[in-house]
Amino acid sequence: MNITRSCLIVALLFVTASSHTNAQNPVREPIATVELHEKWGFIDRSGRYVLDKQFDGAGTFSEGLAAVKIGRKWGYIDASGTLVISPQFEASGDFSEGMASVTVGGKDGFIDSVGAITIVPEFDHAWPFSCGLAMVEVNHKRGYINKSGQIIVSPRFDFAMPFSEGLALVSQSGKVHFINRLGKMITDIDIGPGAESFSEGMAKVQVGKKWGFIDSAGELAIAPEFDYAFSFSDGLAAVGKDQHYWFINRTGATVAGPWISTSLGCDGWKFGDGVALVQADGRCVLIDESGSVLVQTDLHPLDGVIYPFSEGLARIATDSGFGYIDENGLIAIEPQFDYATDFSLPGSSRPELKP
Repeated sequence: MNITRSCLIVALLFVTASSHTNAQNPVREPIATVELHEKWGFIDRSGRYVLDKQFDGAGTFSEGLAAVKIGRKWGYIDASGTLVISPQFEASGDFSEGMASVTVGGKDGFIDSVGAITIVPEFDHAWPFSCGLAMVEVNHKRGYINKSGQIIVSPRFDFAMPFSEGLALVSQSGKVHFINRLGKMITDIDIGPGAESFSEGMAKVQVGKKWGFIDSAGELAIAPEFDYAFSFSDGLAAVGKDQHYWFINRTGATVAGPWISTSLGCDGWKFGDGVALVQADGRCVLIDESGSVLVQTDLHPLDGVIYPFSEGLARIATDSGFGYIDENGLIAIEPQFDYATDFSLPGSSRPELKP
């Protein structure tokens, strides 16, 4: 079976199981996690609190549950706000593939959706499961375990990322490569320290001083000829030279652009919900995947940083705080929060933590 397909099947199985488990709390409208004055809560797309800012910390909803901090301990709530796993952990991660990492006694392990320990806390750090494996750190070295807690890829890497589409980015002795789920290296070229995990079958890599993309076989699919590049999203990737950037498809052909880039403000770099914001004539312009202008907004590139769209809204970070704009380029929720996440459905799995 194709590795990427098998990873997708694993994810779907756990999402399906999670949805069944939370049948009494069906998936509602998209919500986002926000922080204001050191208290955390959850809002809907109108900006209304669906779960009031009452927590001392919070993650995002994933597989129907969200980590929340009450006092000095972390537990989990469901989409109705009911505390389903009591606060007892020193730290908690988001659920993925039916498990979440937790910290007990300074060590990380994993629990299931009812709070039972499934993998004894014995690791210095642990990350969410993906493709059936979780990245762990032991004595400053990273490796991977399976859902029984068995070490599958020994902790030997100086740096590593969780598996994505069946492959993981690792660094050992100054060399950066991708490995498969057996720990076997699939790339035989040095792909540079700025490489990123696979997205939509491609990974951006640095060869010398230029950027290109490799496919899941580890072969160069798009020649390294760009001064900078960003990962694929919605079938497109932003690339650039000098102060110009444009979007390419998986064959490397230009499909939208170029534009002049002078700030990171409205240069979305990634498509979300089929749209992206780019800078044109000193304003932020909303385009579709063909490059056609949908909306000329009143936003200026220096107004703040705008993130890709998710569930119809895009986060913005301004001097006034975090807020959201809609797909007409209008302010949907006024910037006011100290921190905010993207919108997602409570039952979906899009882990994101405060940086």
